[in-house]
This record gives sequence, structure tokens and C-alpha cells, in this order.
Amino acid sequence: MKKPSLRPVLTAVAAATCLLPMALQAQTTLQAPGGRLGESAAQPAGQSMGTPMGESMAVPMVVPMSPAQAISQPYSPVSSGADQREGIQFRAMAGVERDDNVLRTNGGEISDTITGLGLGLRYQKRVSRQQFVVDAEVNHFNFDKIGVDYNTLNYSAAWQWAAGERFEGILSADRRQFRDVTSNGVAAGIDRRTERNELFEGGYKLGASWRVLGGLQHNASRSSDPAAWDANLSQNSVRVGVAYEPATGSSLALRFRRGDGDYDNAPVASDFDDNEIEASMRWIVSPKTRVDARLGHLEREHSGAPTRDFSGVVGSVGVNWDITGKTSLTAGYARDLGSYLFGTGGHLSSDRWFVGPTWRATDLITVNLRYEHETRHWEDVTGSLDVGRKDKFNVGTLGVEWAVRRSVTLGAQYRHERRSSSLPVFNYRANVIGLTAKLTI
Repeated sequence: MKKPSLRPVLTAVAAATCLLPMALQAQTTLQAPGGRLGESAAQPAGQSMGTPMGESMAVPMVVPMSPAQAISQPYSPVSSGADQREGIQFRAMAGVERDDNVLRTNGGEISDTITGLGLGLRYQKRVSRQQFVVDAEVNHFNFDKIGVDYNTLNYSAAWQWAAGERFEGILSADRRQFRDVTSNGVAAGIDRRTERNELFEGGYKLGASWRVLGGLQHNASRSSDPAAWDANLSQNSVRVGVAYEPATGSSLALRFRRGDGDYDNAPVASDFDDNEIEASMRWIVSPKTRVDARLGHLEREHSGAPTRDFSGVVGSVGVNWDITGKTSLTAGYARDLGSYLFGTGGHLSSDRWFVGPTWRATDLITVNLRYEHETRHWEDVTGSLDVGRKDKFNVGTLGVEWAVRRSVTLGAQYRHERRSSSLPVFNYRANVIGLTAKLTI
């Protein structure tokens, strides 16, 4: 029975989901988040990657972004993170990509040219101790050969609020809509995935550094592919915790989350419950180095289907290092767990690491490199062709951005993707070359 949706109000979450078995359903061809949760590993050329979805108080507790945050798809770099510029800011984008395996298939590859147009609006304002940020963007994409056109709407909004001297918190809402390449091992198609995340969290100061935390959150995922059960998840959660924030800027938080969720069109086990406890940390090592880390234990129980239950360690660690005035480095590792609802039992686990140096060649030209590797395991799976399955993803990108004028940026990017699976029908290679132009006023 479907549970009612609270739709509390407004950050970073999305349920850990999974691939579907080859013989039964379509699955996302390359399901992997980017460097930090809520980021894409491969934005269109010339677009810098967005910040994680909605920063909470202290270090926010998150449920990992859906694995369908495909490396192969571009989505808008909207962000509710505050920056130096207040007021209204408009932007317009145009780009083109040449993709030699647009459907991510093993054999019979189709090369296609993808063009895109976009318009965005950002508003930021601080009123006394209140901070408001809204960032929204619409995009249109066109595939020359396979004839697929689609539009996306992305937004990220946050209100960092404060009431009196002791109460403060965040109210945020995020929507990510992006291309989702799906395949059943024989046929593939271009679909569109939408992920929504809302959070309300407040904290009460016990003193100069200690806070008691409490909040509500809602996350949902939908796909234009009606067979993609993993894209039709909805979950409501309550969370409580405590945080320590010294004057150094570092922070430490401990939270417990209780979640109620369901899969709208899963063939079995439509309801599930989550229990997760997590410690998160932000460590300001120096003015040039920051470390963000989280370590948690997730337990998911599926109603009437104990063979699909799972539990285990989840977490991530990321480092941001400004090596010199012209060079910087980001690197990290993440481990996630996800449900598997076909066959008669089992779950998914993934281990992912990445490294990305940046070189500011001149005041106008920036060069970005990135390498990412992920290994995904189908654990304890029974009654399916995915028994014992293991996939490895490798993605490398090289991008250059040129600030022609203060308001005009040109970009170019090359990206190579490769997947190796224990089911060879899912192996593929792809190369993408892209050019973009962006106007900001």
C-alpha cells in the first residue's frame, strides 16, 4: 500500500537505487554520481560543475544521489550555494557534442550530434541574518540522427534562516532533470530522469559551539521510462542529531535518520523502511585545504520481502587542495548501497574514487582533468541473470575554459567512457567531444 507523501519542505538526498536485470527491465547504462554527491562528473564542455545540493547546518546528512546520475549525461550546474554576487544574474548557453556511441551499446554503435540551448536565472540576497538563493535553468536538447528532442528544468533554492540568537537552520528545494540512457542489453533508448529533494532542518544553540539538530526531508525520483522501477521512488524521513562547530570553521555532526519509502511500480516489495546513523565532518586543515567526510551505517527493510533487506557501511571522503595560486586538486572516495527488487533477493554495492586536478594557465584560461573509477557488485542476488554480476566503469575527461570577456566564456571538452561487465553484453566504449559558449549578465 502506497504511503502518503509528506512533501515537507525543502537538500541533498536521493535514494540509493540500482540497475535492473538484463532479462527483465531496462537499466541505466552508466549509473554513477560525480565527484561529490549531487555533482555530475562530466558537465557539458565549458560548464563548471555545480556544488552539492543545498548545504545544511554543520555538515549535512545525505542519502546518496541516485546511481542514475549518469556520467554520460549533462545536467544544469544550478546551485544554492552563496557566492560574492548579490542581486539578479541572467545566463544563456549554447553547445554541441559529437558522441560516437550515443546509446552506450556493445556493437552497432550510433554516432550522433547533440545540440543544446539553455537559459538561466540566479537571485541571491542577504537580509540581516537571512540568506536567500534561487538558481533555475531550462534547457533544450536535440539529437540529429536518432531524432530525440527533450527539455529539462532544473532548480536549486535555499533559505538559510535564523531566529533570535539560538535558532537557525535551512529550508531548501532541489530538482535535477537529466538524460538517462537505458538498455536491456539488446535495445537502448534516451529517457529523462527527474530527482527532487526537499529539506527543512533547524538547530538550537546550546552554547558557542554545540547545537541540537532536527528536521524533515523528502526525496523522489521519476523516469520517462515506464519500466524503470528504480526511477519511481518516494521517501519521507525524520532526522535528529547534534553538531559541534568551533570557531575554526571545522565541524562535526552525528545524526540519526528514520525513513519511510515506496517504489511506485516495483513488481514486489513496494514499501521499505530505512534506519541510518551517520557521523559527518568538515575539517579545515589550512586556508588551502579542506576535508569533508562521512561514515554511516544504513539498514533497509523491505515490507514482506526479507530476502531483499540489507545493511552495511556507507560513507565518503573528499579533499579540496589549493596547491598553488594556479593549481588545485580534488579527490575522493565513496561507498554506497542500493536495493535490488528483481529475482528473489539481493542488493547492490558500489565503490567509487576520483581525482581531478585543475590548472589556471592564465587569468583567462583554465584546464581541467578528471579520472573516475567505479566498481559495482550485485551481492546475494538470487533468481536472476545478475547473480554474481560485477561492473567496472572508467571515465576520463579533459576540459578547457576560456573567458573571452568578463561575461563570455567558451569551452571545449573531450570525454572517454568505458564499462566492463561480467555480462559482456553490457560492455561499451564511448568518446565525446563538446564545444560550448556561455553568456552571463
